[in-house]
Amino acid sequence: MTARPIFTGDLSSRNHLRDPYPAYKQIRDLGSAVWLPSRRMWAIGRFDDVRAALRADSALISGQGVAANGVVNRMSQPITLTSDGNVHLRRREVLMRPVMPGRLKDLRPRLEAEANRLVAELAGGGQFDAMACFASHLPVTVVADLVGLNAVGRAHMLRWAAATFNILGEINARWISSAPRMLGLRRYVLRLKREALAPDGWAARLFDAADAGELSHEEARAMVIDYVGPALDTTILATGHMLWRLGATPGAYAALRAAPELIPGAVNEAVRLASPIRGFTRHAIRDYAANDVLIPAGARVLVLFASANRDERRYSDPDRFDARRNPRDHVGWGHGPHACAGMHLARMEMEVLLESVVANVERIEVGTPTPAWNNLLQGFRALPARLHRAVS
Repeated sequence: MTARPIFTGDLSSRNHLRDPYPAYKQIRDLGSAVWLPSRRMWAIGRFDDVRAALRADSALISGQGVAANGVVNRMSQPITLTSDGNVHLRRREVLMRPVMPGRLKDLRPRLEAEANRLVAELAGGGQFDAMACFASHLPVTVVADLVGLNAVGRAHMLRWAAATFNILGEINARWISSAPRMLGLRRYVLRLKREALAPDGWAARLFDAADAGELSHEEARAMVIDYVGPALDTTILATGHMLWRLGATPGAYAALRAAPELIPGAVNEAVRLASPIRGFTRHAIRDYAANDVLIPAGARVLVLFASANRDERRYSDPDRFDARRNPRDHVGWGHGPHACAGMHLARMEMEVLLESVVANVERIEVGTPTPAWNNLLQGFRALPARLHRAVS
């Protein structure tokens, strides 16, 4: 084994959150696993090493939390994200029932109709905020309906989702400001009752599973959290990034209009570059070898999805948007046993929006995006855009 590589930079600084990729390249160049003395944890940033770590769920576990701070890891809820082994399999099987590709086929016409209505409304050439008016629309309308929370839950979903990811990072000012919102989500979940939910919604089905003995009622309430984050922020951020790339990359949108069959690959490419979740941590319950670097048992390990997706060892010219690349192996939605449960839904939402844009819009115009500041998420808070309708 080689000597322990060390990265002394600050991964939570404002400069890093604005542009983390120079630091991620330094981490990748230092080794397969790198010690972060300021955080007292290891980081894994190379593509192959990240995918291997995400498959190594018998050594690098999630059941002791996936946050970059001990406070949240010690108070983890009984949810799918922070479970392992048979418990994780049982929870995930119930969680994913409504979001498997077969089930989602019946949803596609509804998403297409709503996407067409939205694009027709926006494609007049007037400026709009792409994050609030375009990227957020399907998650906040259709998907929120599908989850089926009551009025209180729907009113707070976006705030809760952002807070959930903020407190998974390092304890700092953003963490402190988000803690009350996260506590509000915990209170909501603990008090949640079956009769407060839409009877045919996804959240209600968790309670149905509890009634059938597949989950405890405590798990059913807590696992509502598993639907909140994946259904909202990650999809919104990836969709906004996709529109920005298509508007800002010369020739990219014209290539899609000329060959609409490239749309699924363009979605993958957009998610690769967006990497809306920077990374989660794992706990090493035994020594773990990341190639020639030994991570000792008991260590906390930060697995950097966003770094892996820009690894020049895997992708040529990795910072460039290429609609023809179709990187099916990206880790923007994770990988392995804990791959995002909502990735099929997120992909469908992005595809139907892009299909409608390609069919109806001649040109995408985007301005300078305003970054979103979050300890774990990355993307835009606002993005000025114009959609110029195609002339038939």
